[in-house]
Amino acid sequence: MATYDVRLTAPGLYTAAGADPNALWETLVAGKDTRRPTEALAGPWPEGDTAFLVDDLDAATLGVHRRVLRTSEKQARMALYGARLALAGPAERGPVGGPGWGLYLGLPTVDEELLRFGALDRLHKAAGSPGEVAALYGREVPPFSGLSHLNSTAAAHISAVFGLTGAMAAYSPFSDAGLTALIDGALSVAEGENEAALVGAVSPKVHPLLFAQYEELGWNGAVPGEGAAFLVAERAGDAADCGGSGGSGGSGGSVAGAGAPGARLAGYGRAFGAGAGDRTEAVVEAVHAALEAAGTDAGGIGWVLPDAAWSADAARAQSAALERVFAGTADRPAQFTGERATGVLGPAHPLAHTLLALHGLASGRRLAADGDAVREEALPVPRALVLACGARGQVCAVVLEGAGK
Repeated sequence: MATYDVRLTAPGLYTAAGADPNALWETLVAGKDTRRPTEALAGPWPEGDTAFLVDDLDAATLGVHRRVLRTSEKQARMALYGARLALAGPAERGPVGGPGWGLYLGLPTVDEELLRFGALDRLHKAAGSPGEVAALYGREVPPFSGLSHLNSTAAAHISAVFGLTGAMAAYSPFSDAGLTALIDGALSVAEGENEAALVGAVSPKVHPLLFAQYEELGWNGAVPGEGAAFLVAERAGDAADCGGSGGSGGSGGSVAGAGAPGARLAGYGRAFGAGAGDRTEAVVEAVHAALEAAGTDAGGIGWVLPDAAWSADAARAQSAALERVFAGTADRPAQFTGERATGVLGPAHPLAHTLLALHGLASGRRLAADGDAVREEALPVPRALVLACGARGQVCAVVLEGAGK
């Protein structure tokens, strides 16, 4: 099957550390505290009075009519802004949008009740009076609340604003959703389904009900963050018969032929571990599939960006798996997460790590934790491994490769 060389470009990143990967990189090296007080939330966040929050942007900044703000949740608006940041560069080179442009999104769940609990109590007390119930609904239910509480509005608004009418997909709700969007978006371009694909993921907005969701999943005390991470997968050359699939057991593959300019997704792997006992094996399986598809081994990786997991089980499984994968390497690659400057970003976290990796591949640098500090050092091998470990056992691994390979 004919495949196309694909490059990953046009990073758009919106986090507490700023609005581009360079800002996040510099914030991490400088050790800046990017947390904010949480008194603006609709209730207290458990276990702390600060979180990694971002501004809720206005219609002018988003480039939309103000009515759009009434039909979207904050996380949908973060996604719209991330898309705008990523598409600014391609728009300067030529037209963006149309049937050749796809959209692939990793989305969280909605984290807000339709009615405040106090309003529900008042409705219960007024249940015998239809007129009073109607008046309460008129006062308490926000306009367009049915639309604004649908995650699909994120995809709809982005598609409508930028005219992206090619093949598209959305994935939800855990951290693997962002890397699944990256893999499938790049594949859609590699296989000729799209000429280009906007790939992105967004965090949940920080809200007291988010705690209730993650506590049920085995919350490990990580501090939440808000943000969006986007990039563009686009054709880098003419079609080539270079074989677009590989890996082991159908769980891994390569999406680009040799010689593609710019950073590329060299290989990927996906696996599933239903319980705590087999999650380590699932991570190992996904990493090995990604390495094989990229034509390398553990010694060919210069930087590892693990997922910042909410679940203690997922964190333990990921750590044990990486120990197994890299146990025989002479020089283990530095492992690093941007969590200290962004908080945990849910589906957006692995994609934010992808943008950090692309930034490092372009500059030949990597970041490494040095106690409470972060140091910058040379990247010994132009490949990075990024992981996502979903709370229900889903695992994705991708190998990113620099232009020199």
